[in-house]
Amino acid sequence: MDIKEQRLSFIVNEIITNGQVDIKSIAKKLNVSQMTIYRDVDDFISSGVVRKEKGVLKSSDSFSLEYFHDVRANLSLNAKNKLVEEAGKLIKPNSIVALDDSTTCIQFLNFQNYLEGTTVITNSFKLVMGLSRNPNIKVISVGGRFQKTTGSFVGLITENTISQVPSNILFMSSTSLDGTKLYTHDEDVFRFKSLFMQNADQKYYLVDSSKIGKKSLNIQADLNEFDKCFFAGPKLESQFLSKIQKKKINYEFFKVKN
Repeated sequence: MDIKEQRLSFIVNEIITNGQVDIKSIAKKLNVSQMTIYRDVDDFISSGVVRKEKGVLKSSDSFSLEYFHDVRANLSLNAKNKLVEEAGKLIKPNSIVALDDSTTCIQFLNFQNYLEGTTVITNSFKLVMGLSRNPNIKVISVGGRFQKTTGSFVGLITENTISQVPSNILFMSSTSLDGTKLYTHDEDVFRFKSLFMQNADQKYYLVDSSKIGKKSLNIQADLNEFDKCFFAGPKLESQFLSKIQKKKINYEFFKVKN
């Protein structure tokens, strides 16, 4: 990450954790001017996922980091890697593995041994480029319109390809989870995730705890639609645990530092 990305990563993490940040305070912590902070988050404000109110940056009702892929990719890395490390053990040789474009599934690049001997179908540009270098992994790129903000292929061509290729196992994440409902902000992303789910024999949801308790525009699915849900982070709040246990969600939690 460059210096600006490092600041953005810190700011975003603070908003995720606390719901808001004081611009004066964050500028002091990062040893930059308040104007620098304003410039850093201009895209966030323009897209409507962050509100600026009297020297404070607040998450909006539809707070989603889908549009800031490079920033999100560097958040909660310990949790994301742990999720992939544990969930990847479910992969069997000679299977077709579907991976969505989430910054969580991108961590499979660090655990390619799980995917050797399989065929991977994905719309993630980074996964296509990274996994295609491994001679023991067959990669199917779904193609389509490249969307820079998510680092993935979307649109009608993407959806048509996904609908024609069934998978044995799907790993996916989301940008927000409230109660047992997972949300997706972008309509293109919503559609291809839905198709991935429809065409998978087994479905597994991977999410770090920083995304819990947040909503976005579209309800993607319910946790009970997955064979198992994997959570990782410093802790799971008791209220959230109560909800998933009440609905008898099959889950596993891995405690890791952010």
